Amino acid sequence: MFSRNIHQTVHLICLLLAAFMMPLSVWLLSVVSIIMSVNWLLGGEYRHKINILRSRPGVLILSGLFAMYLVWLLNTTDFHGAVAELRLKLPLLFFPVVAGSTESAERSLLRMVLLSFIAGCLFATVAGFAALAGLTPGEIHSSRELALFVPSIRLSILLCFAIFSSLWLIIYDSAGQGKAGSHLPEWWQRLNSRLLPGTGGRLYVVMLAAAAMSYFLFRLLSVTGLVIFVLLLFLTAVFLITGGRRVRWGITFLAVAATITAALTIVSLSAWNRLHNPADPSVNGKRQLTLSGRAYTHYPEETLIENGYLVWVNVCEEELRQEWNRRSLKPYDGADAAGNELRVTLVRYITAKGMAKDSAAVAALTDRDIFNIEQGYANPLYARKGSPMARAYEIAWELDRAASGANPSGHSLTQRPEFYRAAAGIIRKHPWTGVGTGDLARAFSDEYISISTPLEPEYRLRAHNQYLTFGVTFGIPGMILAITLLLIPWLINDGRFSYLFLVFMTLILISMFNDDTFSSFTGASFFSYFYTLLIVTSAGKEYIHHSRQCGEEC
Repeated sequence: MFSRNIHQTVHLICLLLAAFMMPLSVWLLSVVSIIMSVNWLLGGEYRHKINILRSRPGVLILSGLFAMYLVWLLNTTDFHGAVAELRLKLPLLFFPVVAGSTESAERSLLRMVLLSFIAGCLFATVAGFAALAGLTPGEIHSSRELALFVPSIRLSILLCFAIFSSLWLIIYDSAGQGKAGSHLPEWWQRLNSRLLPGTGGRLYVVMLAAAAMSYFLFRLLSVTGLVIFVLLLFLTAVFLITGGRRVRWGITFLAVAATITAALTIVSLSAWNRLHNPADPSVNGKRQLTLSGRAYTHYPEETLIENGYLVWVNVCEEELRQEWNRRSLKPYDGADAAGNELRVTLVRYITAKGMAKDSAAVAALTDRDIFNIEQGYANPLYARKGSPMARAYEIAWELDRAASGANPSGHSLTQRPEFYRAAAGIIRKHPWTGVGTGDLARAFSDEYISISTPLEPEYRLRAHNQYLTFGVTFGIPGMILAITLLLIPWLINDGRFSYLFLVFMTLILISMFNDDTFSSFTGASFFSYFYTLLIVTSAGKEYIHHSRQCGEEC
C-alpha cells in the first residue's frame, strides 16, 4: 500500500513515541503500540521479516514468555480474566516481533530511543516538581503522589534506567560513537547528528537531565527505586574500575554510592530513634485533670506512639471536639481529606507535638497545623512533602505497628508479607501447573480467606513479586522455565557484559522482587521494548571493544 520508506519512517517515529510515552501515559503508549503493529502488518515482506527473526534467536526466545501465557490457558477456568491478563501481556509479543524483525538494528537507533525515553522521564520529573511547588491542581499528600502519570514504584524504576542510560550516553558519545547508517531516512540521520550529546554543549544537557532525575528520585522516595539506584551506582563503579575504564570515575561513583548508603542509613536510624525516644519523657506521665478541670482518659492497652509519645494517654475528647469544631469547618467526628477519622489524625498530630490532648493543645495549633490535620497528616513530619526523614519515619512507624501486631492494611511495606504468604500458599496447593493464566484473582481471593488474613478486602492484592507470580501462574517447573526464558536472550548475546545491558538486567531482576512487572502494560512494555532493542543493537558490544582499545585515555 505504501512505500518501504514510509513504513520505515512510521516505524521509527513509533519507536521514539513509545519510549517518550512510557513514563507518561499508558493509553498513548498502547495507541502507539497498535499503530506500530498495524504498520508492521501493512508493510508486508513477511518472509524477509521471518528470516531476520530467525537470525536473532534471543528475540524468539524472549517472545516465548508470551507463548507460556497462551499455553497456560489450558489450565484456566476464568477465560474473562485470561483475556484481561493477555491484554496486559501483549507487549511481550509485539515488541519482540515488530521491533525484532526490522533491519534498522544499529547503535544510532538505540541512542535516539534512549534520548526520547530520557526526555519523557524528564517531562515526568518536571511535572512532579510542579506538583511539589503547588502549580498543579489538587493537593499532594505524600511523596508517592509526585508520580502524576504512572505508579511511583514504576516511575522510580524508569527513572533509574533513564539516569544510567544518560551516563552511558555521556561516555558512549563522548567517545565519538553514534553515527547513523546510510540506509536510514535522511531526516533520521540529520536528527541523529544534531542530537549527539557530545556536540555543541548537548553533553551538559544530558548531564543536567540526569542530575534533575536523580534529585527527583530522592523526592519521590520509592524504596525500590532508591535501592536500585544505589546498587546501580556500585555496579557502575565496579564496571569502570575492574575493566580499566576510567578508573578515577569508578572511584568517584564508588564514593558517591558509599556516601548515599551511609546517609540513608543515618536517616533511617534517626527516624527510628525519633519514633521511640521522646524529647520530653515526662509528657507520657498520666495526668488527672485538664486546665479546665475535666478528667483525662487513658488507654494503657494502646501502644501507638508518635515521636516517642504515647498517643492514647492524657486524652479529653470532650475538649478536643469542642475546640476543634470552633477552629475548623471539618467536623471532629468526620473524616479528613485522606479518608481517615479526623479525630484520630488530630490526636496523633497533637501527640507528635508533645502535648496533652485537650482544648489548650488545639488552641495552640497554628493555622498551618489545622490545615495539615484537615489534609490527613497525622504528624507534622508528613507535611514535609518529599522529605527523606518523613518517609523514613513513616517506614519506621509501619514496622513498629507491625511488630505490635497491628493490622497492616494500607501500609505498603508491612502488608507485603501477607501478599507473599498468600502466594506461597497458592503455590503449595498448585506446585506443578499453577492456577493458569486467568485464575490469579480467584486464587488469591480464596487463599486470603483460607489463611484468615488480617488485610481488609481492598488491600488483598497480588504477590507484588514477579517470581512468586510466575510460580502462582505456572507452578514451580513453569516458574523455572519462565526465568530461564527471561535470562537466555541476555546470556547468549554478544553484548551481555556491556554496561547498558548489565544495568538493564540488574534493574529488571531486582525490581521483580518487589513488583509484578508483567501485571501492568507499562511494566511489560518497558521490559520487552528495551530488552528487544538491546538484543538487536550492537552498541553495547562495540562500546566494550572501543573501551578496551582506549583504556584510560578515552
